Amino acid sequence: MRRAFGWSRLALGIAAVLSAAGCGSVAPTTAPPLLHQPYFLARDGAVRYRLPAGWFDATAESQGTDRAVFLVRGDYSGTLTMHEVHVDPAARRDLSEVGLLQIARMTASLESGSTSAMIVREPEIIRMNGREGCAYEVEYSSGDRVRTVLVDTGERLYAVAALVNSAAPAGARRDIYATQQAFVAALRW
Repeated sequence: MRRAFGWSRLALGIAAVLSAAGCGSVAPTTAPPLLHQPYFLARDGAVRYRLPAGWFDATAESQGTDRAVFLVRGDYSGTLTMHEVHVDPAARRDLSEVGLLQIARMTASLESGSTSAMIVREPEIIRMNGREGCAYEVEYSSGDRVRTVLVDTGERLYAVAALVNSAAPAGARRDIYATQQAFVAALRW
């Protein structure tokens, strides 16, 4: 399961170059940002996504082969990454019985297991255009903050992580989290 979280190290490396900011948890805004109309096929071929306005798609250039999608905000203050969370058949059965919250607690504890990270918002169930997900936030000692949303497609489990770095302008976290919400709500599989 540890391999499934290698994306966060690369995203943190990018963010370290850019710097980090953040205090207190910020809920996403209710007005979704503009998403470009065409759908793009994720690297894994199992999901389609729409590109948010003001972001560029770096999936093809990404070295992280476990990433299905890798988007970068135009001002480089944040990233959106999507990768499959690999679960064994027993965990898949548990997921259908206990829901995303248990899996989110486990993934959040794995992410915050190092001394450089701590959970700043416990996993909670969220709704996005009738779709259910589970979100939590982790802050790293660098000041980078990552909000992760887990989404179950029925066949696959995905983590969509929004990273906000310290160089982000005021209000960027709220905008990046709103973009993440709109991105997840628009996914098709």
